[in-house]
Amino acid sequence: MELLDQIVLGVLVSIVIIIIIKIKSRGFFWKDRNKKELTVKQFIVRYKDGVVNITPLQQTTTTMWSFIPIFAGLIWGVTVMSMARTWWMVLILGGSLPIISVQFIGTLQKHKALKRVKLAMDEAMGIKPKKKNKKKKKKRWGRK
Repeated sequence: MELLDQIVLGVLVSIVIIIIIKIKSRGFFWKDRNKKELTVKQFIVRYKDGVVNITPLQQTTTTMWSFIPIFAGLIWGVTVMSMARTWWMVLILGGSLPIISVQFIGTLQKHKALKRVKLAMDEAMGIKPKKKNKKKKKKRWGRK
């Protein structure tokens, strides 16, 4: 390994050791919304409950946000590999762009359909949809 690789590895190992020492000395791992301290076991139990209770709309929203780094990584990879003249990698990354695009379009359609279903269910149950807070424009002097 080169010197730079050894330095990076040493820094990462140091960070992990510092985190472990802080957890051991504090006695807790995380704080919840109410600033209550959670141990590792409590955190894992709450995490599992949250993952089990996720709605399909929340899942598609998260999936749509995850496409941003995927597209950015693919475009970055194509750019860097074309500058490095690694054409076989450019072909692989460029070939995956249409596949990812189709997946994004499918997820977008699913998200829109689930939103319509949620609105229909809310209307059937008599729940009014939440209105977005519109920013009020400040009145300027001399204008009506």
